Amino acid sequence: ETTYTIEELVAQLLEYARDLAVAHTDQRIKDCVITVPPFFNQAERRAILTAADMAGLKVLSLMSSNAAVALNYGMFRRKEINATAQNILFYDMGASSTTATIASYQTIKTKDRGYTETNPQVTVLGLGYDRSLGGLEMQLRLRDYLAKNFNEVKKTSNDVLESPRGMAKLLKEAGRLAKVLSANSDHLSQVEGVLDEEDFKLMVKREEFEDLCLDVFERIRAPIDAALISAGMDISAIDQFIIVGGGTRIPRVQTVLQEIWGKELGKNINADEAAAMGAVYRAADLGQGFKVKKFHVKEAIVFPIEIEVKSQKRVKTHWFQELTRKLLSLVDFERQIENEDGSTSTKVVKRSLFALGNSYPQKKVMTFNKHVADFNFSVNYAENEYLPKLEVLAANVENISHIVASGVTAAFAKHNQEGSEPKGIKAHFNMDDSGVLTLAAMEAVFEKSILVEEEKPEEEESTLSKLGSTISKLFFRVRR
Repeated sequence: ETTYTIEELVAQLLEYARDLAVAHTDQRIKDCVITVPPFFNQAERRAILTAADMAGLKVLSLMSSNAAVALNYGMFRRKEINATAQNILFYDMGASSTTATIASYQTIKTKDRGYTETNPQVTVLGLGYDRSLGGLEMQLRLRDYLAKNFNEVKKTSNDVLESPRGMAKLLKEAGRLAKVLSANSDHLSQVEGVLDEEDFKLMVKREEFEDLCLDVFERIRAPIDAALISAGMDISAIDQFIIVGGGTRIPRVQTVLQEIWGKELGKNINADEAAAMGAVYRAADLGQGFKVKKFHVKEAIVFPIEIEVKSQKRVKTHWFQELTRKLLSLVDFERQIENEDGSTSTKVVKRSLFALGNSYPQKKVMTFNKHVADFNFSVNYAENEYLPKLEVLAANVENISHIVASGVTAAFAKHNQEGSEPKGIKAHFNMDDSGVLTLAAMEAVFEKSILVEEEKPEEEESTLSKLGSTISKLFFRVRR
């Protein structure tokens, strides 16, 4: 009767994986890089970090699986990457989901400790996905097909659909059968002791398997179209089309992709291990035990994020602040609007923080110029009108956090008395390598001008000295 949270279950899986790695390498392992689906939202990414912490693992970085695949492709092709951008589309169909990613490769110059280095970089330009399209959906349909045929044989009066153990056996056989049919036109399915000790045999043709999944195959193109739209490009701008994931081994899937691409599909990376190998390279780069050549990775924001200022309680302020508030109310985040019935309501202004497709890791500063008292605001997902309604529900893109900024009233009261000029309240946001958003700091900035009077020298100053004094008076400012 023990119950577990999702994080606890994932932690057990991560701990088991760590134990396998320890047994294989005969070394203590604590640091790791974990791949996650690119459509994981903020809550899901934080949950993975929580699970890793429960398992005693130090996460160097979370990495989207599509970015890990792109890194795996590029890390062995450094010599082919130059200043001219190369656009490659990766189509990854796994067990439970499918992603189409447009990645651009080119060399960039960066400064490190005063030295300029030229290293390759992969940037995710576009992403399309279907979170329920994958090999598992096809395997389940094949399982149900086997179950239906077993019942029709009537070897037993019991219904196999009501037997969890029998359905589990047929599910395992369906997975094996799907792999065999990828290379053969037909195959004899055999399962021992399906139900009531009765065995089952059935010859299954590839055409029958494909007929079961006709509507599934119709969904193959959608992620590609979504990736091209988000990248703002046509398929003619793609240099290579590479397939990844076990699901792409199904001949009908390759046929559909071949028709879309119109050329030969790329199969030059390991379909099963590409994401894991990309994560390994990132771990070696971020960890302390190895030194690898730099390969920069820029992922893309899937769900845009915005700032929304909420209604705030009126705070008793100094008369100067109250006057300032009234003067600035016309241009503040919260504007008072007069309704038809004569009442007033507050209009909340939204400002974009990270737009759809923005690259990360990235730091951004949001300045609140008009607030002179304590206030609060929310960090929310922006409107996702580009997503289908069912996907919005599945993505569960709800508010991220609510921020209360205190100390603003006191800061303005103090610096107004000193004659300082307010320069706004700055909020420093950080979207880190893991795609996790944090508010690093908030600060109120004031500027105070100090007039410096110099005594006249006994002797007449030269023209150059006079010019120097004038310049110093103009630019002598202290920022607090």
